[in-house]
Amino acid sequence: MAPATPDLSAKYTLLQLSVISSSSISNRTTSLIAHIKNTPADSKPAIVALHAKAPVANKLISIVEIAKRDLKENGSKVYQYNALGSELIQSTPTTKDATNQDDMSDEEPAFEKVEQKTAVRNVSTMTTYLSLTPIKELKQAYGYPYLCSPSMFHFC
Repeated sequence: MAPATPDLSAKYTLLQLSVISSSSISNRTTSLIAHIKNTPADSKPAIVALHAKAPVANKLISIVEIAKRDLKENGSKVYQYNALGSELIQSTPTTKDATNQDDMSDEEPAFEKVEQKTAVRNVSTMTTYLSLTPIKELKQAYGYPYLCSPSMFHFC
């Protein structure tokens, strides 16, 4: 599991976005860029935290890369911090009732009901933080930032 996420809401303007399979890449990218660009310079620095489970981490990465490209085209330095973790997910298997209710006799059921067991599994997660300023708390928690500046466009 990743280290505990520091509380950023006191010192920064934090926008948290979840990325799920039905999330629109363009909507998430627009929200991310608008939050970072439209934060007044005299207020708290803006941070966007995007969180996704492993099956949709590719969508999170696409959103981050599109947003970084747009921000870099405007001459901004972008600081990126990545955190990998995991979550315990509980699920019960779904069953389909394949019997036709009209064909069943009233005396005995066609199938005996079996109690469903809950399955618990560990799902990997990814959280990416983007900001236009370095974030000391994230550096301490997750290590050095991945810095992309306009002059490093080839390597980002």
